[in-house]
Amino acid sequence: MKKGSWKVILGFALAAVLTLSAGWSATAWSRPGDFELIGTWRVTVTQANCSTGATLGTFQSILTFADGGTMAEDTTNLAFEPGQRGAGQGIWQYTGHRSYTAKSIAFINFDTLTPNPPKVPPFKMGTQTIAQTIQFNDNPDEWNSTATVQFADSTGVPYSPSPVPMCVTASAQRFE
Repeated sequence: MKKGSWKVILGFALAAVLTLSAGWSATAWSRPGDFELIGTWRVTVTQANCSTGATLGTFQSILTFADGGTMAEDTTNLAFEPGQRGAGQGIWQYTGHRSYTAKSIAFINFDTLTPNPPKVPPFKMGTQTIAQTIQFNDNPDEWNSTATVQFADSTGVPYSPSPVPMCVTASAQRFE
């Protein structure tokens, strides 16, 4: 073959590789064929006393996981006063075999105005950060998670709003 023909063949081969690999970038977060987290989920959150296992409260949240590793969330947690907590935004990643991690942050817009059980101790203006481990079982449209919740005041100093050690679990169903 002529010297110029090799350059043309090499150029076509390089173009084919680049074209085919363009579709692979989305798989860095969730491989095709695995239980897919991308989408919107209706989540039931349960708070419990870690020592006794007694349920302290249950509420609904909505989580949306986007292609590329970002997420958005909102909650109906009645421990917050109306408008006190904003919607959360965060990140997520695939960790292997039907498992994911996610971390989101939401603003606490103002201090609790009137402490009233069960809102004792009150929340401070600042942030709420939720870190969770998500695990699919046998159904690609359902998952369970365990989470840790951390609060920080407006200066970024963490504080504990709960007088008891709280364990947080959740179960989710895909919204369709």
